[in-house]
Amino acid sequence: MRCHSQAVRPRSAKPLFPGSNPGGTSSKRQAPQVVFLRSLFFNREVTDWKTYMIDQKVIDVLRRYDEIAGLILEQKVDEFADKMDEKPPEDDDVTYEQYLHRVAMEETEQQSLLMETEPQDDLGGASMNDYFTKLSFEELTEILEFCATELDRGVPNSVVQALVKVEDSSKVEDYARRMVKDSAWRDEEMDDEEKLFEMEFQKVKASLKILSGRRDASLLDDVLDRFMSYERTHSFVADSIAEYIESFPEEAPAKLIARLEDHKDDGMEGPCEDLVVMLTNIGKEKKSEEIYNALRLAFRCMTNKIYAVICFADYGDDRCIPLLKNYINRHQSDISRDLFYEMMSAIQNLGGDIEDISDPFGDFTKKG
Repeated sequence: MRCHSQAVRPRSAKPLFPGSNPGGTSSKRQAPQVVFLRSLFFNREVTDWKTYMIDQKVIDVLRRYDEIAGLILEQKVDEFADKMDEKPPEDDDVTYEQYLHRVAMEETEQQSLLMETEPQDDLGGASMNDYFTKLSFEELTEILEFCATELDRGVPNSVVQALVKVEDSSKVEDYARRMVKDSAWRDEEMDDEEKLFEMEFQKVKASLKILSGRRDASLLDDVLDRFMSYERTHSFVADSIAEYIESFPEEAPAKLIARLEDHKDDGMEGPCEDLVVMLTNIGKEKKSEEIYNALRLAFRCMTNKIYAVICFADYGDDRCIPLLKNYINRHQSDISRDLFYEMMSAIQNLGGDIEDISDPFGDFTKKG
């Protein structure tokens, strides 16, 4: 599940752009954000690639990889747009657009990873995976920054993994930390109006992946504190942060819980909503009393309790059932319809019986 700043997205709705920016165009029905980003990227001015000290053959391979991936995405979006009535009934994406985003991006990602294993004539018969592991740290960081700012799909996994494997850990980790700390996390922090924030942030995204891959949790506090300083951020920023945080299931929970407790008296809005989801995603794999109690605290204190209810259901602890039932019974006169339905759904998903619950709206009746 991933919820973000006023918009609830279930776990099955993977990050809309998990590691990339979509390319290509399509005349068929598309999700609005795909259309927006495509327009944004394809109307941008291309940087003079001669300013990069990268072999032209490498640039050609990267450009071809990016173009093919964009065509695959376009094909997948068209394919799923033609199947509007075939969304699996058990799927829990909130909208078809989310479903389309998720499935198209997942399949595009799989095809992209496969492309990186294939031999390339321009790389002397080596695959992208093999070729990049032989380059120096300086060459790899140059390629990373080129890919982040010039390719619609951002930094290929092969480049990230090559940096993860560099032996000089201090050099790599210092570079990644600097990218995360010094780069803009919001449009307003950009110091160059000619640059696109969505592209610049790809450097941060790739750097967080490098730190995760090297098991470097040193930025957990810095990343969380900066994230908490914003009232809200782009969903793809929040998803990148969550991916880094959730990759440290031993170290992260205590830090997440401490920050939630700091906001228990102010409604736990904005980034706190994301923190509750991060904690749930970690807890699903390794439950603990600390995480369960933190979710109960979130349910009591959150202004938008729907986040906590969804997290209860996703976490999967049936001790939540009486808590939810008691809340419904105590708030018959003031519970919102959306919250009521979400609670009923959570109770059912947790294995509870809903027949003993009074329906204040008179429309939650099972039809037999």
